[in-house]
Amino acid sequence: MRSVSILLLVGAIFLSTLTFTVRAQASTLIVGTTDSIESAIDPAQAWDFFGWEIIQNTGATLIDIRPGSQAGPEDIIPCLATNWTVSPNGLTYTFTLRHGILYQDGVTEFNATHVKYSFERAMFGINSSDGPQYGLDYAGIIGSIDVVNKYEVRFNLLIPFSPFLQLMSCQASSIVNPAYAPYNTIINYTAGNARASSPMDLGPYRLTEWVRTAGKDDRIVLTANPRYFNASAGVPKTNRIIYEFYSDSTALRLAIEGGDIDIAFRQLAADDITALQANSNLKVWQGTGAAIQYMIFQEEAIPGLTRLNDSRLRRAIAAAINRTKIAQTVFINQVQPLYSMIPIGMTGHTEAFKVLGDANYTYTQSLLAQLGFNSTNKLQIEMWYESSGHYPSSGDQAALLKAQLEGSGVISVTLKSADWPSYRLNRNNGIMQVFFYGWYPDYVDPDNYAFLYWASWLNHHFIEYGEHYTQMLAAYNGARNVTSAAGRTSFYAQLESYSVQDCPVVPIYQGSAWAVSKKDVQGVVLDISQAWRNWLVVPEFPIGILAVFLIATILPLLLARNLLKKKHAMKLKSL
Repeated sequence: MRSVSILLLVGAIFLSTLTFTVRAQASTLIVGTTDSIESAIDPAQAWDFFGWEIIQNTGATLIDIRPGSQAGPEDIIPCLATNWTVSPNGLTYTFTLRHGILYQDGVTEFNATHVKYSFERAMFGINSSDGPQYGLDYAGIIGSIDVVNKYEVRFNLLIPFSPFLQLMSCQASSIVNPAYAPYNTIINYTAGNARASSPMDLGPYRLTEWVRTAGKDDRIVLTANPRYFNASAGVPKTNRIIYEFYSDSTALRLAIEGGDIDIAFRQLAADDITALQANSNLKVWQGTGAAIQYMIFQEEAIPGLTRLNDSRLRRAIAAAINRTKIAQTVFINQVQPLYSMIPIGMTGHTEAFKVLGDANYTYTQSLLAQLGFNSTNKLQIEMWYESSGHYPSSGDQAALLKAQLEGSGVISVTLKSADWPSYRLNRNNGIMQVFFYGWYPDYVDPDNYAFLYWASWLNHHFIEYGEHYTQMLAAYNGARNVTSAAGRTSFYAQLESYSVQDCPVVPIYQGSAWAVSKKDVQGVVLDISQAWRNWLVVPEFPIGILAVFLIATILPLLLARNLLKKKHAMKLKSL
């Protein structure tokens, strides 16, 4: 019995050691997606979901959001900064930085001058009109940045901005390496040179391969950064991440079902998700829903089309939408109808757009009649959607919306589409009359949603032609300048009330993040931040295989030993 116990102990030690070794040295995970980087992975320019996904995994911010949390003030955790203090008036934030963090050259130590450089480069050196610092109004929040000493940096704010720490945790606040990030130049894709394509190297991974064809991604490889500040704790848990890109949701589903990839993330169709939930070889992950989709109206003139700078036209179109049918038919109730640009469950959310109704054709007909449109003289519109898988089921949604609007009897819709990179160019050129965008929070706060009504990067010209733009902006700024929840809620209610009258953009639905993985994949976190944290994901070595291995190796040893004992006993007996 003693020998059996010893063998079992050895086996147990071997099993645990093998499990630890496999987990600690997990070499590669393959992630499949239909998404693509919009233009760049420079924090001073990138402002799209997948671009930010790569930035988050290759860059680092002063602070971060605790994975799996609600991203509230109590959920802010250290990253490049170890701690911070806030002045009583909320206008000064001082961050203490980690010591001994080296850039890729292994010589240059990260310090306070790099923080100042990163922010001033994005805000003033580049200040891209469709970049996040311009769009989120960093310069309207941050007055100046002081290098207190090598390991201490101070931000002096212009307003007591309540979600400032959340803003500091978003990818637009990532720290760049000045050696690869010129002050006045955006870093764009450089074919055959991943290092020259990225201005960052302080994150859990480094970009080691990036292949694009005609502005669309073919392959991206991330490799563990040995100088990451948390590397000694075993982060990242997987050494290499390979992104493979698929043309549509059907191809992505086939790839995860066929075992070609370990994880499918963005974008599977709703019916694919439902079907994959029944696959016992796969695991379906559902996240907290903070992503929204909305309709935008171009208010500048487009040759040959009715100009939509009259709010009656926009309200008439909005009233013809049936959000419930979209949620039920296209998304099989995996999304929720949305009647506010501020998500359900967030401070400031209202049901303001319900006043327009769903499929309220009587109201649509009444408004358009005032402008000379009727069943024999229909309002002709062009409706654009993204066709390359950046958003889920965009084509199906567009087809249903076309049917809904035409169901009014006074609107005729022509559908048009473009892939994701072209969609951005069309937006910037102002050629899409009615189009759709999704929004994922840069930082989890209503401030990051409410500004979308007039966001300049949408290029829809509401600022020039909006009838209540001045009042909406005043309400928005009012919410920015108070810290109480009641005060902010009151200002957001005013903003939403004006927004329904003008309809510069119209909320459609609120959805969750979904991922599907092989059964053995662990560590996927899909929280309200909508962040994808590759550094936490790891393939577990299947315990069944380990058990079989243990039985196959230990049991023969036990049987052999028992046989030897019997032979030895028989030999003694014969003597």
